[in-house]
Amino acid sequence: MGQTYVVLGMTRSMAETFGTPPGAVTTATTAFGIAYAAGFLVTGPIAARFGARRVLLVGLVAASVATAVTAVPSTLGPELAARAVQGALAAVFAPCALVLIAQRFTGAFRTLSTAALTTAFLASAIVMPLLAAPVAESQSWRWVFIVSAVALAACTVALAVVIPRAPVAEVPARRAATALLRVIRRPLMLALYFATAVLLTGYVALFTLLQLAPPGALLELPGELQGLRLATLPAFVLVVVVAASAHRIPARWRAVGGFVVAALGAGLAAAATKSALVGGVVVFAAAIAFTAPAIVERLLQVGASDEPAAITAWYGAFTFLGGSVGPLIATKVAGASVTHPVLIIAGAVLVGAVLSAVVPERQRRAGKISILT
Repeated sequence: MGQTYVVLGMTRSMAETFGTPPGAVTTATTAFGIAYAAGFLVTGPIAARFGARRVLLVGLVAASVATAVTAVPSTLGPELAARAVQGALAAVFAPCALVLIAQRFTGAFRTLSTAALTTAFLASAIVMPLLAAPVAESQSWRWVFIVSAVALAACTVALAVVIPRAPVAEVPARRAATALLRVIRRPLMLALYFATAVLLTGYVALFTLLQLAPPGALLELPGELQGLRLATLPAFVLVVVVAASAHRIPARWRAVGGFVVAALGAGLAAAATKSALVGGVVVFAAAIAFTAPAIVERLLQVGASDEPAAITAWYGAFTFLGGSVGPLIATKVAGASVTHPVLIIAGAVLVGAVLSAVVPERQRRAGKISILT
């Protein structure tokens, strides 16, 4: 997931290599993100056809090779193409991982595992640029992709060892593809998918808004925006620790409560004091991290038990839809202060609470679950 954001930490180094303005280099993130979102929808039917474990491992091998290739280009055009391929291949991980968790874990450990995974997604936006920047400045941006490729290959080997083989009930290609259409046509699923989009829209919009804030708007915080981002990491860890006991609360109300707390955190951040800004942003980020696994759990509860690959594929697509809309909203509402724009984000997050609340508790539709393997 961090490969989406890694370019943000080495924009200057890549711009010098390609002889382009730094702003042009950020399109490498856009190229990756578009292909990544599309890759989710392709991964769903493929995982249902061949099994999540097999697709996960083969996809990660291909993604590690593609990541190494992104270190090769000397001009921006080929780099954009390489990043698009990398994004499409990296998209195999999240849907397959969520499917495997849904199949192999139950109760508290399923909630804990899903929380750890989705929280790592959010944390990667902070950690990866932070790790990439010093390497790009002292060595070369190419080394960041080379090390990333090696790390992905190592992860692939580890997953091949720890994920046991299991029989795969292969789903015909046409049936796997039509499952995508069946899932998205259901109003209750659509409500939860839009709540998913709202989740990342709010998260990305808030931090984009803070990045666009005029001088002095962050009240001379230590480290400015980067320091504020780092302050959220302990909260992410705490969310994962709390997740194991939170599974006793129905996922519906965990999602609603998480959205409401996120809105309250945004409202606190809008106050014109340094402590309120820091506290509000930390509460907001923690609430978003707490809500994400609850939304995943709700989607799998409401959807049919034989459609998890299609369900998680759309989850990934709507997640990146939200991530793409977030910066646009932040740009539109940004002003001379952060107070009113942050309150707008708080209102938007409350929409997610409403969407989560309107979907009633219900049992999964019957179906074979063996395609998860």
